[in-house]
Amino acid sequence: MSHRRRPRISRRVTDNRGAALVLALMVLVGLSAIMLALLSLGAVEPQISRNHVDLIRSRYLAEAGIEYAYDTLAVHTGTWSDYLAGATCTSGAVLVDGALPEPSHGRVTVLVRNDCGPGDEKLSGIPRDDAVGPTRDTNGTVIVSSTGVAARTSHTITVVVSDAGASRTAGQSVPRSSVKPYNWSER
Repeated sequence: MSHRRRPRISRRVTDNRGAALVLALMVLVGLSAIMLALLSLGAVEPQISRNHVDLIRSRYLAEAGIEYAYDTLAVHTGTWSDYLAGATCTSGAVLVDGALPEPSHGRVTVLVRNDCGPGDEKLSGIPRDDAVGPTRDTNGTVIVSSTGVAARTSHTITVVVSDAGASRTAGQSVPRSSVKPYNWSER
């Protein structure tokens, strides 16, 4: 009977004593990578929150500018041409340009222009008022753009304000039925 000899396996191949250390180090490196990824995401959260606050603040500033323009124009109906001095058909005259008492809280700029620019008939829903020029309102319709800026974030709201020839006494605001916003646009 022949006796087969088993091949001799070196002791190094069968020794598993160091495998646990290598495996533990690999798990530690993997967990460290995951931890660093989560920490970097957590570091971005305050910036995201600041950006959101600035976005909301700039929108509120733009809305406040629209309200200011509406109040100003409502009190001075029939004399809107006075506010159009320096305006063109595409660029409005400054109605207000101011910062909040604390400059870091934001700034609002309100522009008013006649509805004589290209495409304004689509915005206002009526024919353009381009017979006389950009500084004279003859149809009782103007376009108001308000831009609120907070930190590095800006928000612009553009609306159409129309008098529609409503009669009223001094100090009376324009009736809601006379103000028709068409194609409200925000940027």
